[in-house]
Amino acid sequence: MATACNDTVATPPKQQSSGTVIDQPQIENIPNDEEAAKSKGASGQTEEISGSGLNANGGISGESQKTPPPSEETKQETIKVFYTDPEELEVKSATRMITFKSDWGKYKSAFKALQHSDSQELIPLWSDEITLNKLEVKNGNITFDLHIPATANLGSGGEQFAIDAIKDTFFQFGEVKSLELLVDGEQRESLMGHVDLEHPMTRDGNGHQ
Repeated sequence: MATACNDTVATPPKQQSSGTVIDQPQIENIPNDEEAAKSKGASGQTEEISGSGLNANGGISGESQKTPPPSEETKQETIKVFYTDPEELEVKSATRMITFKSDWGKYKSAFKALQHSDSQELIPLWSDEITLNKLEVKNGNITFDLHIPATANLGSGGEQFAIDAIKDTFFQFGEVKSLELLVDGEQRESLMGHVDLEHPMTRDGNGHQ
């Protein structure tokens, strides 16, 4: 057993529990991305021992020792994202690569992919003027709280395509069971005023597998 200088033994810091609460939703408040990312690493808070004594690895040291927080692994996944053509005649798919570190990060990246296209032949049905106020993930059920300005509204055909596009994009993930779309925190009968909106939209009701 290692003994510290001057017969003083520092007690190693207690490790925090890393247990996961299964039924607690993951909630991402979008304006605070950096804060949310930091909170995901809360289980790896910095631990410090000052003065002479045992360090966190059981060795002897006369200097402060810090345990760096574990970093989440960056993942990549190739997915299908759905758009429309310039004449808005049909829904068309394209393959995109998304990067993320967590489930809510994956879904957030997939939503952002719906808003951008690098092809003039693939037109996003979800304008980049639409902002994501909050994203909640719980047991395979995803809730999007959106702000949709009037300039981002589509006609009846485009609105139906937009709903089809988000369903096709997210129901490709096997773990996703339902999608709930809110507008400024409220359930609406229609997303843009033309097409009835289900609350929630379920995989069984998705006609574009």
